[in-house]
Amino acid sequence: MTTAIGFLKWTDGGARAYRDTVDRYEATNELANRLGVTVSAIYWTPGGPYDIVCVLESDDPDKITAFGLESLTKGNLRLQWATTYAPDQMRELLSHV
Repeated sequence: MTTAIGFLKWTDGGARAYRDTVDRYEATNELANRLGVTVSAIYWTPGGPYDIVCVLESDDPDKITAFGLESLTKGNLRLQWATTYAPDQMRELLSHV
């Protein structure tokens, strides 16, 4: 299972339509489900360096990438994400060096 942390900032258009943010999340969550991605947590973080932080999970990291790319097409967000490693996954990764 691949887990990624998404760091989202609203574009100017996304910020102007902030009142619709929960509705946009619900629509985006439907997209995630179709693409095989689970949004296991989402937090709105107004006043922070990011407007939204979320946790994404999938059995295939490419599905998370596809979801991220498709999410950008609406023009409301800028997105960065980082793949995460639990301690056992990090130990496995380090065993290769």
